Amino acid sequence: MATAARLLLFALLAQMTTTLAVGVWLGWTRSRAVKARAVKGDVMLSPEGWPKQARAASNNFSNQFEVPVLFYALGLTMLWLKAAGPVFAALAWVFVASRIAHAIAHCGPNDLRFRAPAYFVGVAAVIVMLVMTVVAASSA
Repeated sequence: MATAARLLLFALLAQMTTTLAVGVWLGWTRSRAVKARAVKGDVMLSPEGWPKQARAASNNFSNQFEVPVLFYALGLTMLWLKAAGPVFAALAWVFVASRIAHAIAHCGPNDLRFRAPAYFVGVAAVIVMLVMTVVAASSA
């Protein structure tokens, strides 16, 4: 496997690890809320009863299945096409770094001054990756 393809594969695995880490954080925040008796109402039907930190973790966990799904599809397509070069692999790592920064900002202080730029850097990386994938698929 070429170096760029290997770097892309590790970026895909790193994003999966990020998703799982946010899931663990979500479980921890919910468990802590239950033990502290900080849950209000019926959280089985509505998330509003969870404390703010648990809701933020839940929202971030859901976010990990939105734009990252496109990232996975593009990365796997480029691996399948054997067209993943160094620029594509670098963009994959930019995306992963942006998702980690977004998760930390979202699950931490939840300040949009940090969270929004991290989100949009990731989206921009995916847009460029999409263009590169379309070009690669067109010439395959």
